[in-house]
Amino acid sequence: MQQETTEDNRLGDGMTTAANWIVRITGTVIFLVLTWYSLRYTQYMIVGGDEIAHNVKDSVVGNCLALAFGISLAGLLWFFAKRVAVRIQERIMRVCVAFSVLWIGGWGYWWISVVDRQPEGDQAFLYGAATYFSKGDFAFLKPGGYCGLCPHQLPLIAMIELLYLVVGLHNYFACQVVCTLLAAGIVWLGYRLLWEMTQNPGAVILYSIVMLGCLPLIFYTGWVYGDVPSIFFTMLAAWSLLRYERTEHVRWLTVLVLATTFALLVRLHSAVFLIALCLVGAVYILRKKDLKLLAALVLAVILPIIAYQGVFKMYEIRSGLPHAKGMPSLSYISMGMQDIYDRCGWYTTYCAEVFEMAGDDPVLAAEISKQDIAKRLEEFRADPAYAWGFYREKVLSQWNEPLYQSLYFGNKFRVPLKEAQAAFVDRLKLEAFDNLLLICDRMQFVIYVGIIFYFVLAVRAKSNILQHLMAVTLIGGFLFSIIWEAKARYIMPYYVTMFPIAVMGYWELVGRAVQIRERFGQRTQMEEDVPPVEEVA
Repeated sequence: MQQETTEDNRLGDGMTTAANWIVRITGTVIFLVLTWYSLRYTQYMIVGGDEIAHNVKDSVVGNCLALAFGISLAGLLWFFAKRVAVRIQERIMRVCVAFSVLWIGGWGYWWISVVDRQPEGDQAFLYGAATYFSKGDFAFLKPGGYCGLCPHQLPLIAMIELLYLVVGLHNYFACQVVCTLLAAGIVWLGYRLLWEMTQNPGAVILYSIVMLGCLPLIFYTGWVYGDVPSIFFTMLAAWSLLRYERTEHVRWLTVLVLATTFALLVRLHSAVFLIALCLVGAVYILRKKDLKLLAALVLAVILPIIAYQGVFKMYEIRSGLPHAKGMPSLSYISMGMQDIYDRCGWYTTYCAEVFEMAGDDPVLAAEISKQDIAKRLEEFRADPAYAWGFYREKVLSQWNEPLYQSLYFGNKFRVPLKEAQAAFVDRLKLEAFDNLLLICDRMQFVIYVGIIFYFVLAVRAKSNILQHLMAVTLIGGFLFSIIWEAKARYIMPYYVTMFPIAVMGYWELVGRAVQIRERFGQRTQMEEDVPPVEEVA
């Protein structure tokens, strides 16, 4: 029996080592490529223009100076942490975290309060559906209606309906307030995640400073959709997992399951996080034989399915209309392979057109999409250079856009509430746009380099695989962005979660540099202490 246990542990240790190496190598390669392009180029989208990313040359010197500043700041805080009492560090840490939370929350509230925004795009359909459903009109559920095409949006619509019961119909500002509170909560959760990974006040202070530059998160408080809530719930789930691993209290697994479920309800793309959670959890379970975590992972998969089916059934009962399956996933994959007006894989009306061509039959629409995918694959095989250029542009237009469309969306408003502030908002879209893009561009480069340091230095062969959950999610998000419909907005949730990981990367870098310096100093001292060999006469 003891021999079997030893063999099981050996297998678990081997799987952990292999998994960490896969994460380390894959993540390093991906972000070396992204960082190389971020160093030399940047992409942006004209506010109020077409949804086309413009590629321009970047300042290599400016990016290098920003990187030097980031490393210097990390080094200063490292030596500060070594020379100041822990009790004082923790007090300073709490002040810095509070300031960072208030910074994002305060500016976020300012951003949503200066103008009277109105929903646009998918937002308008969501809030329109919630309003009509609240009044007993379910036309959105009929064939050809928005929810007939996109039934996966129904859970988010149901949540908006519930919020309307509290704040009243058409209260879009209240929805923006909720989004702003969640944005502030994201900053706090990033601190909690980093604390679980490092237990070091100096690293948290560095995170609090760096998080002040996460400007896309501020601008997305005015875009009430599933993006910001999904970041909050995935980070809450990741923190709960680390808390469980440290304390072994089952209540943290309860939070993990509920947070994962809500993340999927507000944004179906959170399935990337769920897959990452199952992968790292499986490796950990194989090593630790943790049946409680296994049960939690099973629930984390089953509960969202039950919740979705429950929402679908609820609307069937209320409307008397059968649940529509909507446009098939293959249509979105096929759309992600189309090259229309040099918009490589970006959103077009392709899915709706195919669905209409198929007579609203999802099976036939999937078959048409499959044929289009096969046709595009053949074109890619015939011209590998074109295929490489297509996917390079598709990836960079999403991952190398420092604003992540944060100013492109959420800019339709009716009446300015405060003229001076509204004028400033207009300047952000015009003459101040370049300065804002410059700040976010430098920050993006610094964060990407920090992610490389994390994969190279923090992901060790024997390190805790659960700690790398968000890093695995980044890898999954990158791979998913290659095959799915392209939008820079889809990358924003991954970017925000990079901040605590990147800070840990810089902290590891400085720590390794100090260790090398100390070892070199000790070796030099030992050589000086060795007495000279006397010559024999």
